Amino acid sequence: MFMKKVFICSPYRGDVERNLKAARKHARMAAIIGYCPMAPHLMFPQFLNDKDPEQRILGITLGVEQMKVCDEIWIFGGRISNGMAFELEQAKELGIPVRLYDDDGNRISPATMMIDDRVSEEYRNAIRGLKFV
Repeated sequence: MFMKKVFICSPYRGDVERNLKAARKHARMAAIIGYCPMAPHLMFPQFLNDKDPEQRILGITLGVEQMKVCDEIWIFGGRISNGMAFELEQAKELGIPVRLYDDDGNRISPATMMIDDRVSEEYRNAIRGLKFV
């Protein structure tokens, strides 16, 4: 059986404990509905130090390598961190389609984003130019 691979794009920095808990929840959601989740922020901080600028860049770069084999990217939350923004710029170049979700895993429709209180203007700007599923 072939499983589609999905890249989980959500914040890591900031409230790391809360963000990791959320990333685990998002990856679990993808796995339960039949996708193979790729969540680099659950893996690379296990052996790379996010507080070291060179290791942080390496971790995000390795994550983009994982992204290249994914069928979709799922963006979670109403905020785009710097690391996420970098990943999304790469997604634009690669043409990988994305889905948008709020923190609770509810879909955000690109068609109604202008009136959706869950997303900010900064968020809308960060996802401009992406291909949506």
